[in-house]
Order: sequence, then C-alpha cells, then structure tokens
Amino acid sequence: MRSDRYRARTCWNSVFLSGLVLSLFPGGGGSFRVTVPSAHLVAARQHSVILGCEFTPKPSHNLSNLIVTWQRQEDSRVVHSFYYLKDQLELQSSDYQNRTALFYTELMKGNASLRISDVRPSDEGRYQCMVSAPEGTDRAQLLLNYGAFYTEPRLSISFSTSEVKVQYEAEGYPQPDVRWLDTQGKNLSHNMTIKKGEGQEAGLYYLKSSYVTQTSAKNITFILKNQLMNQDIQRHVSIDCAGGSAHRTVGILAVICSLLCVFGILLIAWLYWKKK
Repeated sequence: MRSDRYRARTCWNSVFLSGLVLSLFPGGGGSFRVTVPSAHLVAARQHSVILGCEFTPKPSHNLSNLIVTWQRQEDSRVVHSFYYLKDQLELQSSDYQNRTALFYTELMKGNASLRISDVRPSDEGRYQCMVSAPEGTDRAQLLLNYGAFYTEPRLSISFSTSEVKVQYEAEGYPQPDVRWLDTQGKNLSHNMTIKKGEGQEAGLYYLKSSYVTQTSAKNITFILKNQLMNQDIQRHVSIDCAGGSAHRTVGILAVICSLLCVFGILLIAWLYWKKK
C-alpha cells in the first residue's frame, strides 16, 4: 500500500508540473533548446556533483516566466523545481531534501545546472532536465553513476611452519579488478572476499584479497583497479623468510648458551662446596 501511494503521489507531482507548463506556455517555439554538456557523469561518495544543463535562447529580461524541473527519469520523482522566481520544494522527493540547489545567478545566462550534495548510492540513475520559457519547452537527459575511491590498501603478513600469507584490505565502490603478479608479470592464484557495507557504510564494498606461498623468498605485486573512478593501485611486496629463520636460530643458540653458563657456574660452586 505504501509503494502504491508513493507511485500515485509521484505521478500526481509529474502531472501537476506538466499541467503548469502547459497552462503558462501553451504554444512553445521550435527554436528553444535544452542540452546537457555531458550525458554521462560519475559522482564520488559523500561529495557534491553538478548535473549540467543549458538552454537557449537565454531569458530576455527576467525569470518570472521561467520553469526549471529536474526529475528522475525512471520513476518521475521530482529532484528540484523552480518557478514563480523561487524554488518550489513541496513536490520534491524526500530522497533529495536539503541536498539540491540551482545556481540562481546563472539562470539568466541560460544555465539550469543542479548541484546535488552528499552523494549516495540511491542517487545513481537517469535524470531529466526540463526548462520552459515563453520561447518554448524542451528537455534533456543524462546518466549519473555512483562510485567511491578505494582506500589505501592495508597490508598484513602471517607466517606458519609451511607457508606465508600476504593479505590486503580496502574499501571502495564498485567491485574492483584485483590481480596478483609475479616478477614475470604472470597472474598468481589468490583468494578474495567482498562484503557490502550496511547502515552508514552502505555504498561501499569491503575487500579482502590474499596470496599464499610456500616459497621462503618471493617478490609479488598486488594490483587493484577501480575502472569507474579511474583508480589504479599497485603495491609491491618482497618476502624473505631466510633472514627471519637465521635470527630465530641465533636467538635459540643464545638461550642455550646462557643456560649452559648458569649450569656450569652452579656445578663449579657445588664441587667447591663438596671439597670443603
């Protein structure tokens, strides 16, 4: 029932705005054009993004007859609307409350771009910019993708009697391309787990990728690519367990020598006491 009421309200909002446009501008000239500078945009998590929209001809003298409406193309949700010389946010979707703004001083220049703040995963989708003026009515669409740069990968190395495990952890969005390479550039088999964040961490993938080797000395490279955000991370790791083994051996010998010295001192003291 709630979803039905929501769809009905969204439909009514769209019908109301369309009716407003028709009542104010029943004719509409063919020379009026609305365009978007970029039909595909990428927005970064928790940052702001500007949805570009331009119209020609520019308003001749004032904005009293200008209507600007931004909507989601998939379901006609109202993202932002402007008419009668001010923002009209009564019909705005609750998903965008307190997060949108037009550039009012730019409207006279034919700029109807919209800024969306604190970008979140639900903002991803198709948007429509519709502008109406005495010269006509037109609209244009664009696609907005959501992404998040992956954090600096965190390295951990664990040893066992037979193998060495090298692991990197990072968070970002969307799912990345992960590879491990040897010194010849050949792909190495590895394990990877990805978990989606929840609550305040929604819109992030939690990545763990590990490589296990039985070789005591090895040079490997971890590569993470986030194609959407044009992010390429490479980290080189050198594994050398021989040095560690030598240090452990020296440590053990030092302990044994210390114990023998103590035993020798006790033995000499016992023999001296026995002679007396």
